[in-house]
Amino acid sequence: MRNRRLLSALALCAAVSISATGCFATVGGDAGAGGTVVFSNTGGALASIFADTAYKQLAEQGVQVAEESPNNEAKLTAMVESGTPTWDVFYASPYRTVAKCDVLFEKLDMSRINTDGLDPELTSECGVPVLKSAFLLVYNADKYGDQPPQSWTDFYDTTNFPGTRGIMNYAKDAGIETALLASGVPGDQLYPLDYERAFATLDTIRPSVRFYETGAQQTQALESGEVDMMLAWPGRAYEAAKNGANLKVVWNQPLYYTDSLGIVKGAPNMDEAYELINSLIAVPTQEEIMKRQPYGAANANAKPSEDPLLNSFIATSNVTGTEVNRDNEWWAANLDEATQRWTNWVNR
Repeated sequence: MRNRRLLSALALCAAVSISATGCFATVGGDAGAGGTVVFSNTGGALASIFADTAYKQLAEQGVQVAEESPNNEAKLTAMVESGTPTWDVFYASPYRTVAKCDVLFEKLDMSRINTDGLDPELTSECGVPVLKSAFLLVYNADKYGDQPPQSWTDFYDTTNFPGTRGIMNYAKDAGIETALLASGVPGDQLYPLDYERAFATLDTIRPSVRFYETGAQQTQALESGEVDMMLAWPGRAYEAAKNGANLKVVWNQPLYYTDSLGIVKGAPNMDEAYELINSLIAVPTQEEIMKRQPYGAANANAKPSEDPLLNSFIATSNVTGTEVNRDNEWWAANLDEATQRWTNWVNR
């Protein structure tokens, strides 16, 4: 049965690859020794890190990881509703594991997860954190010289800080929150989000905004100078800086977020799913994430990188008490409405 499941996962992987979706399987050890597990995640740099750490560890134990990316929730929903999911572990936003707990995701048996080093406030019934990050205000240092932006207020001020702005074209990517911070809403009073106030602020920069759909577009825009400031993902900004862009970060009110791991409702390889989660949140994998990407570890026992360029984009290394924490419970309840309001604003 386990071999058939692995073959099924690999066949699915091959089919998806034909449609230009990145997908591969990492296999090691005796195929029948410890089972298989199928992991749907983001692909890219993180997947490479996982392959070099968690997957290798599991392979030594006889557990084989088949991987499919991207982590498409619509496809996950169809799988679960069909009653025959082929994925076991899903890389998710934490508010989705809250909103879809016991619907798309299994309620976790925490006695089977090594939570040592994890912040219990970032753990939910159906999700555990795998990394910490933040939405950042990143700017072109060549453009602004010795008078750089110093806050989200400056990001939304095109009079004193002229230039193009980059924002990801999704409500969940902090355009609403940062607009409220710029308008003077205290970071600990953001929620519930005041849409009218936020969009009034966003209106002030609308002619200067470039919207992006993918992280790759974000990196290219920062590298090429297409935008002068970006409401950025740290990984994409770091990649642009590594490729030569002269970028700086404003460490005033970065908006913290986490990424989570959930077990798919009805997962066929439940035991192996717990093993994979434990390996992904363990110190070796967590430290490798910090060595190669500008993210903070979900596991507090992991030691940070000593790379100065990498650390210059890590919120947990630079913030001095102004950080803002995202309210995942609010986003779990309001994602659909926020998305519709954002779409209406962008398209009007």
